[in-house]
Amino acid sequence: MGAVRRLVDADTGEPIPYAPYAFSGRHTQVDKARVEAITESRAFTPSQKFLVLWWIGVSPEGMEPLRATGADIAKRVGMSSDAVGKINRKLVKHRILIVRGRIGNYNLYRISPYIAFHGTGIEQREAVKTCNPPDIPGFDDNVPARWEVQ
Repeated sequence: MGAVRRLVDADTGEPIPYAPYAFSGRHTQVDKARVEAITESRAFTPSQKFLVLWWIGVSPEGMEPLRATGADIAKRVGMSSDAVGKINRKLVKHRILIVRGRIGNYNLYRISPYIAFHGTGIEQREAVKTCNPPDIPGFDDNVPARWEVQ
């Protein structure tokens, strides 16, 4: 094990308990309200909802795209490449997925940083400036996020 991290409350001088997350590897910050709205929306099929969750899990750090074609994704998730392509296009239409590059004539995607992000809060704030918020039927986007009102 490495060095023990010691955090101290600046006001009281009391030690602050610290423990690393018990995840098995990399982890992502997720906007639970948006994911809940997607999973409860009747505008998306169960397969589309499944791929949203899959994209949350596989999208690389920062704003990098997943470097995989529709055929690669189809093999990984057990769907046809046509189904994956159709679902990805619908998720792009709703800005849940964003296009971040190309391989030949295939778009490279990643999940919107409004939904999930692997990086610091400052990096996520910069990332959301590069795209529009997702269009999720049933999601109330009028309530400002905590960081937006500060």
